[in-house]
Amino acid sequence: MPQSFKPKSVRELLTEMKDVSDLMIDLAYAAVLFWSNELADHVHELETRMDNLMYHIRTIAAVVTRNVREARKITGILQVAGAAEAISNATGDIADLVRMGIEIHPVVCDALRTADEKIAWVEVSEGSVIAGKKFYELKLPSSIGIWTFAIKQDKLWTVLPQENIEVHAGDVLVVKGPPDGVEILCKMAGASREVWVPERRLPSVRKALAEMRDLSSLMVDMAYSSILFGSSEIAEEVMEAEEKFDKLSYKLWIATLKAAKLERNVARLNGLLQMVRSIEQISDAAVSIADVVTRGVELHPVFSRALAEADEQIGRVNVVESSDFVGKSLKELNLWTTMGAYVLLIKRGKHYMVDPSRRTRIRVDDLLIIRGSQRGVQNVQKAAAGLKHENLVV
Repeated sequence: MPQSFKPKSVRELLTEMKDVSDLMIDLAYAAVLFWSNELADHVHELETRMDNLMYHIRTIAAVVTRNVREARKITGILQVAGAAEAISNATGDIADLVRMGIEIHPVVCDALRTADEKIAWVEVSEGSVIAGKKFYELKLPSSIGIWTFAIKQDKLWTVLPQENIEVHAGDVLVVKGPPDGVEILCKMAGASREVWVPERRLPSVRKALAEMRDLSSLMVDMAYSSILFGSSEIAEEVMEAEEKFDKLSYKLWIATLKAAKLERNVARLNGLLQMVRSIEQISDAAVSIADVVTRGVELHPVFSRALAEADEQIGRVNVVESSDFVGKSLKELNLWTTMGAYVLLIKRGKHYMVDPSRRTRIRVDDLLIIRGSQRGVQNVQKAAAGLKHENLVV
């Protein structure tokens, strides 16, 4: 039976596709980390939703394309939408590892825990300060840099909970954010922090996989940034990051094949390599998005409007001399936890610093590319422009 067609604007479709693909990445990793069939099922449901969005995009393309000029304009839209769908498919494959009960080597979960952006399972205790509060009252994204992308109340899971949902004792929050933010939330919820000791085996695999997970996410963020700002320089950084990613992937595959000689349960390594393949597909999708910019494909203004309306925002700002940021390191500023946004890259003169270290000190005229909640991005922009803390939005 043919799908019914309900008209949506291309802007609405692109915004939803980006939001859904971002959410699917988080849910897929959480499903593996906490071995949750419920979260894996939600990934599968979102994959179906993504397929439907792609159907609408293709239908619109077929309707509006009447000549070569219009075809060229729609090419970029289809390529970015196709990349978002590829991310969806990759995360669906990750979730299927859980749904199909495929055994995964413990080093995978160790790598996910080692990654820079933490994913945590937080149980809310009776009498905690967040029990009885609604999400809009807690303001977790802008106050401590924490995003709640799933909540379990009684036995029912809600993905991407609305701000008016009230948190109760006994609820489980699945969140992502900086280590400091996770620690603060655990204290607020009266939850104990997870204590884990990484396996001694396969340390090189754990390190490479953690880096690949972080790098693939960074590549996706940079790729969308290159579209949003029409920046061929940022797009080129994505291409350079791909070279680093490929080297990490090669090292990981070699180390895994060597480990097979000593591994008693080789099936677990199969699960590991399937996970790696999916992360590789996410990085390839980022390259496909950036390729739109590097090839000079004419970009429709709808791209910028769509990205500007996404759940997680990307912004940029020049640091002025009067800003409190000047002379301070990213570690000292701790923007992710204090403002709800983090620095993706810094442009200093003609040089781009991708994923700058926490030791990096901010200078006057640095151009910051930042990502986070809408309020978080706005706060960083205001602070970089010289506004003081009392003028920021909490």
